[in-house]
Amino acid sequence: MVRMRKKILFHLAFLFPFICYSQKQVNIWYFGNHAGLDFNYTPPAPLLNGQTDFAHAGMLWNEGCSSVSDSSGTLLFYTNGEKVWNQIHQIMPNGSGLMGHSSSTQSSIIIPKPGSSRFFYLFTTDASENNFQAGLRYSKVDMCLDGVLGDVISNEINVKLLDSVTEKLISIKHSNGNDYWIITHKNNSDKFYSVRLTSSGIVDTVISNTGPIDANVSGATGGQMVSSPNGLKLAYAKPSALNGFTLIADFDPSTGIVSNGQSLTTNGTEYAVAFSANNSKLYFSTVGHREIYQYDLNAGNISAIIASKTFIFSSGPDGWEGMQLAPDGRIYISRAGKGYLSAIEYPDSLCPSCNYIDSAVYLGGQKASFGLPNFIAGYNYSNTSYDCSSSVNDISIAESISVFPNPTAGSFSIRSSSEYQSISIYNSLGELVYENKKPSKNQEIDLDKQHTGVYFCRVKFEGGEKILKIVKTD
Repeated sequence: MVRMRKKILFHLAFLFPFICYSQKQVNIWYFGNHAGLDFNYTPPAPLLNGQTDFAHAGMLWNEGCSSVSDSSGTLLFYTNGEKVWNQIHQIMPNGSGLMGHSSSTQSSIIIPKPGSSRFFYLFTTDASENNFQAGLRYSKVDMCLDGVLGDVISNEINVKLLDSVTEKLISIKHSNGNDYWIITHKNNSDKFYSVRLTSSGIVDTVISNTGPIDANVSGATGGQMVSSPNGLKLAYAKPSALNGFTLIADFDPSTGIVSNGQSLTTNGTEYAVAFSANNSKLYFSTVGHREIYQYDLNAGNISAIIASKTFIFSSGPDGWEGMQLAPDGRIYISRAGKGYLSAIEYPDSLCPSCNYIDSAVYLGGQKASFGLPNFIAGYNYSNTSYDCSSSVNDISIAESISVFPNPTAGSFSIRSSSEYQSISIYNSLGELVYENKKPSKNQEIDLDKQHTGVYFCRVKFEGGEKILKIVKTD
């Protein structure tokens, strides 16, 4: 790592069209010090209930993070690589003690299990502060446990895959349209590892040697690696005044091979990197001189691409850290310790038409940190709407519960043959909107004063509990 509901309208009121990402699995972001953004709104609305925080007093660390929503854009869970929080912002059972690190640039990424409607793999990387000892690991989440709020499976926590990898971690969908590649880099080497995740689990690891050696120099081991949205290119930042470099390489989604690694700069301090939505532009920001640059990948050969490097903006002592291409087509830039994000508004356009905005999105009083959430390249998700109707829930007796009507325009009934201990209802932000500690068997509940959206009803029995999803319509 490197030491070093208010809605603020974007310039021209968001006239730039959305990326053609129809899926909404990336619409909820949690990052920084209790910060978040909801991309189900235009412009994105700040979220104030996130549980990620500055891990160490007086430090702005909280770099790597990841989140996932279902196909409707409703949060499922999120992580900082050390803890996992469910959709009502409680730590999942077995969700503490993951062996990622709060100071790892890309500490985590969440991948749906191919062919499954309920399981997710949560991959983690360690940090230089821990000498990368934990390596690359995964833990497995079953969304049908803990009353469909999700649970980290007790015998599949911190499963080690690779030793001593850097703080870089991305995922690209396999060319077969089902499997996923999870890609990282070996420390003190020129090796890229591509781990293949299938419906049967981890089945293969492909090793590629290309580009400069990422030597372990104290204080210079962070920096992002990202993929182009189409999954055919990788970009890599190594921030160091001694041996830093930026790299662009080719990726083959059918074989997992990384090849043709080409250095764009050497002895640089670039930390964050992002591709534009149409794969034609590449952006880097530095932690040294606090600058942002653009490369035109359509300029021609590698020499022409290097010559296309264009200065965009310098912030002096107040710099940027993580970058992320968002569902709205903009590249957002984290400002460590600040209450807003910067943005590149039209990243497909050549500078200066790309239009850098310094104070682009207000975070509602919360603070950004060194990183933004990590997602699958091109937001190419699948199987994130899960069905638990045939699964065994975590209650000791089979409870027959009926909810009617659902969806509802206002009131609904919960009916059961057993006694309830309590009923609590949370909105999609995890805020408690209703609670009854002495409900009847046939309980009427009124949501007429609540906004439209998804709600989660937690029904507690003497033998356990169950979570019901309620949809409130106009």
